[in-house]
Amino acid sequence: RQMRDYLSGFQEQCDAILNDVNSALQHLESLQKQYLFVSTKTGTLHEACEQLLKEQSELVDLAENIQQKLSYFNELENINTKLNSPTLSVNSEGFIPMLAKLDDCIAYISSHVSHSVFILVKLGCWMKLLGWVLFFHLTLSSETSMPLLDPSAVPNSDNAFTLFYVKFRAAAPKVRTLIEQVEQRSEKMPEYQQVLNEIHQCYLDQRELLLGPSIASTVTELTSQNNRDHCALVRSGCAFMVHVCQDEHQLYNEFFTKPTPKLE
Repeated sequence: RQMRDYLSGFQEQCDAILNDVNSALQHLESLQKQYLFVSTKTGTLHEACEQLLKEQSELVDLAENIQQKLSYFNELENINTKLNSPTLSVNSEGFIPMLAKLDDCIAYISSHVSHSVFILVKLGCWMKLLGWVLFFHLTLSSETSMPLLDPSAVPNSDNAFTLFYVKFRAAAPKVRTLIEQVEQRSEKMPEYQQVLNEIHQCYLDQRELLLGPSIASTVTELTSQNNRDHCALVRSGCAFMVHVCQDEHQLYNEFFTKPTPKLE
């Protein structure tokens, strides 16, 4: 009987241990389920983070791409603001580089913006550019032509050459560099050709205004001096016109590098 009681005690202990083992297995199973749940959530979170990082990288690239494209529009807006500025001078060092930037902006925008919208933007800049170039050219021509505004300042043979040519040649370097920029672009862009045509017309109008009275006076004087000798009149008249044409041709080349049909 003692042995049976002894074995019964062992059986009870074994049952208790078995219950503890079963309880432990249940806890382990619960922990395994929780681990799998957490592991799944962690994997999902990791994938979501990787997706977010990928999207962030794509958004950064997109933002940089948009910023690069917007830089042309921003630069065009800056140029437009400068063209509207009353302090802008086409003779300044920054004007020619601004033309190069304007060309780049228009070339880019023309290939990425609808035609109608681009035409409005481009024409606005061209009209302002044309206005500045003509304003500068007219100002320069007015300065060289100013002595003729005084009726008492009719040039004689001694100061005519200085008034008609020396002052213009002295002023030529101020505008020649700008005109060269317009001439270089005139073959590629019709708007620059329009600007160049206006410059040619402005220049020729100023020369006609300046030389017209003197030429008319000289022709009248030659006619009165040779009214009975037509051969002498033709010789002196042709010599005078050849001299004027040669001087005008040389002066034109001081300002321009390309010919104009307006001289034909």
